[in-house]
Amino acid sequence: MKAAHNPSLIGRLLWSLCIMQVVVLITAIAGTLYHIIDDQFTFMDDAVIEALEESISVQPEGLVFASNESLRKLQATNPGLWVVIADGNGRRKELGSVPGEYRELANYLPVLGISQIRTLPQHRQLTMRIEVKEIQGQRVHIMVGGVADLTFTSLIVQATGLLSPYFLTPLLLFTLLATPIVVLRAMRSVRRLAGRAAALDISQPDAHLPEDSVPREIRPLVSAFNAAMERSSKAYHARDRFLRDAAHELRMPIAVLMARLDGIPAHPIKTMLQIDLARLATVAEQLLDLQRLQTPKLEFAPVDLVALGREVISDIAPLALTRCDDLVLEAPEQPVWVMGQASALSRVITNLLQNALVHGAGVGTISLRIGVDGSVAVADQGPGVTPQDREQIFQPFYRGKTEQPGHGLGLHLVQEIVRAHDGRITVEDAEGGGALFRVQLPLLER
Repeated sequence: MKAAHNPSLIGRLLWSLCIMQVVVLITAIAGTLYHIIDDQFTFMDDAVIEALEESISVQPEGLVFASNESLRKLQATNPGLWVVIADGNGRRKELGSVPGEYRELANYLPVLGISQIRTLPQHRQLTMRIEVKEIQGQRVHIMVGGVADLTFTSLIVQATGLLSPYFLTPLLLFTLLATPIVVLRAMRSVRRLAGRAAALDISQPDAHLPEDSVPREIRPLVSAFNAAMERSSKAYHARDRFLRDAAHELRMPIAVLMARLDGIPAHPIKTMLQIDLARLATVAEQLLDLQRLQTPKLEFAPVDLVALGREVISDIAPLALTRCDDLVLEAPEQPVWVMGQASALSRVITNLLQNALVHGAGVGTISLRIGVDGSVAVADQGPGVTPQDREQIFQPFYRGKTEQPGHGLGLHLVQEIVRAHDGRITVEDAEGGGALFRVQLPLLER
């Protein structure tokens, strides 16, 4: 079944803010234009001023109108067009018939600034506009009228264009740049909280997330998470106490049974009982080893893997040589130092060798290789580990489809010890067949 798509909270916030800003923008423009624009009055198009600016030329003898395409088209479209231009030197030029109402005003054109006179539609011929332009290094005042009025739709487009450099562009930049930055900064505490949640160790009694440094809206979720963590932690530690107590309680009956079996006369059943009781004792010791790893006060010291490997090989060799063809240690001459607990790392090597003896089919060579990089590898020439079992082989009590004796705790114990030493363990196929378990530990910096 395909997993449902989970939308991004940041994406939803960004889209919501962008849509909100677009709505506010449209509303603001509409409201501004509603108050500025009044269709009861006439307006003049900016294109008229642009066409005139292209046709005006400053010559030594004065201001002149150049008969270019823009001016001819403007005159053809507006037969009543009239224009008065003047500069600061008193030079003046007229085009068309200036209405009497503006003749006196035209005399003061050099001192007039940008302005516009709007008329009622029935007097549109008196609509007049004054612009001041910089032409060929001279400031030229332009008075123009007799032009057809601008339509209401064109007026809206023109007003929107006027607003763009001062209103639309900054708002667009804010939407595209500032809004993502603000949202990402606001979500920074959530990302930090997620990182702390990923790093939580349920085995620690005080495992929880801080509630005072998160946004108020997320605090109920964090509180619920902490309550669930507390319940899980209590159940976790209750299980640990049960396993520890059960393992301790089993040690005494096992010891009594072993003593009593030793006093029984030799019999085939006696041997079978001793083997079964030894397995039970191994399980109890492995459970205790797992509980010891949970204690926060593991005392680490420099450990020489080469010396440790030789010690384990010498201890296990008598048993190993009865169950395989050969036992080989490959190690460098110089020490390989790591920080750890010697007894725990000794159990790692011992359990891996015992696992090779049990599952190595009783033939071939079992090798222990110590690398100068802090690696410990144990290889056998048995059937190996199937790919589907490699993901679960380190789970407690998982034994796969093997018929060999065991309880599925040895490799789990190895993995827990390696993790406690900040290392990692992997399993792969050995050269020539069989399984290869490789432990990588961090070297001691000396």
